[in-house]
Amino acid sequence: MKKNLLYLSLAALLAFTGCAEQKKLNSSYTYKTQCLGVEFDGSQNVISFSDKRNKEDAIEDAKRAAIRDILFSGLTEGKPECEVKPVVTEANAYVNHEAYFTRFFANDYRPFATFKEERAGQKAKNQKVKNVAQSTGYVFSINRQGLKQKMISDGIIPNQ
Repeated sequence: MKKNLLYLSLAALLAFTGCAEQKKLNSSYTYKTQCLGVEFDGSQNVISFSDKRNKEDAIEDAKRAAIRDILFSGLTEGKPECEVKPVVTEANAYVNHEAYFTRFFANDYRPFATFKEERAGQKAKNQKVKNVAQSTGYVFSINRQGLKQKMISDGIIPNQ
């Protein structure tokens, strides 16, 4: 009888410890660029995320991510006053003009994004996962009209 009680207690203990919530970091969570508003000159304030450790690299990575989202996928997160549609509406534009965009994202993107502030530890909203490795959010002012004019002048999108 005592042996059965011991085995039963051991099985119950194993069952309870196996049901505990996992406490591991989820580093595969992707943060989306969010619209924070539109300024009087028409530029869009956005928050973009980066998980790089070096601050200068993280800022440049977040700038590229913000411009890439505005160019190819549009801003669907955040406040509704930002332009939702992407600048380049051609399907597979990055692949079709790969040499141009490789050169563009190497150095030509910089005049279109102005760094405004850092929001350390900013987490994406509606996040369901606990104990997630935090990325840092960076706020930029993106010159959307300037980007559009650059794409038109370089022949990536037609003049409308």
